[in-house]
Amino acid sequence: MKRCVNCGESDLVRGTQPYTIDVGGRTFAGDVKGWRCRSCSERYYDGRALERFEGAVARWLAEHGYQTGDELRFLRKAAGLRAADLAEALGVSPESVSHWETGKHAPDVATRNVLAALVLDALGGKTTTKDRLKALRSPPRARRVKVGARKAA
Repeated sequence: MKRCVNCGESDLVRGTQPYTIDVGGRTFAGDVKGWRCRSCSERYYDGRALERFEGAVARWLAEHGYQTGDELRFLRKAAGLRAADLAEALGVSPESVSHWETGKHAPDVATRNVLAALVLDALGGKTTTKDRLKALRSPPRARRVKVGARKAA
């Protein structure tokens, strides 16, 4: 960052800057890497640091529970899912996801848990839950399956 977009001054101070985000009636606050203009006090934030902050918010919501449609939408986006993709993964209509996000209806506890697992997987760079959901939608038709016993460690 070279110049303040607000006043054009080039005297920007690098450091952590206070940042808040409101999601579904909750306010999450923290410090994020960025810059502050000495002249007008305008603040700027590092994009990757903002992504990490939003990931921390998503993790908190997934681990502690979420209530509102706005929180559900935030979590879906944090998992990198379009509404249609979430609907397909859960075996529901896109309209159901829309109704959950607008607060018209609330998802059941199982659906809340699956979305939380999808978010935690995405934040951890995993696809375990998504893969299981996909397998459940089209299970193998084999009548006889050979499995091997694992050796004890």
